[in-house]
Amino acid sequence: MTGGTLLALVFALGWIPLFVYRAEGLTEALPTYRGAERFWVCATPVLLALHVSLACLTLNATGNVSRWGAAAGLAVFATALALWFSGRVRIGPLRRRRLPDEPPLRLRRDGAFAVVRHPLYASYLLACAAPVLVLRRGYLVATYGVCVIAVATRAIQEERRLRAQLGAEYDAYCRDVKRLVPFVW
Repeated sequence: MTGGTLLALVFALGWIPLFVYRAEGLTEALPTYRGAERFWVCATPVLLALHVSLACLTLNATGNVSRWGAAAGLAVFATALALWFSGRVRIGPLRRRRLPDEPPLRLRRDGAFAVVRHPLYASYLLACAAPVLVLRRGYLVATYGVCVIAVATRAIQEERRLRAQLGAEYDAYCRDVKRLVPFVW
């Protein structure tokens, strides 16, 4: 097995828990979304899956990859998984899913939620960046850019709901913690 194939396998299998333990069940939640929000709820996982699939196919076809690139990609991917699990366990038990109209049990400001307001979305972006670091191909940078747009759009849409549910407390949190990129945005 080549290094590229092994990395493709790690990157592909690493996404499984992120979808198995999603914070919301898409089938149950979809009826609560309307218009553009409904579109992005459906499009975002498809775009992420297309990017990751393309990256994994390219890795598999590449064969051997540089050790430094592989190490950087694995470190970023492991960081993404750690951030995701840190955020997800603070939302609630892994098997418990919430509907979008259900307000959070409480506004979390600890752990991953002290780093960014949307640690699960931020972790998706980190995980998508990992194979780009390894391969450095223009078309993967382009598909990653599409993923950034989709995830950022979802984060903004979700914040509208959270503001309506939590009010001034959420506004104060937004002033203190950045949306997806720590200390930046």
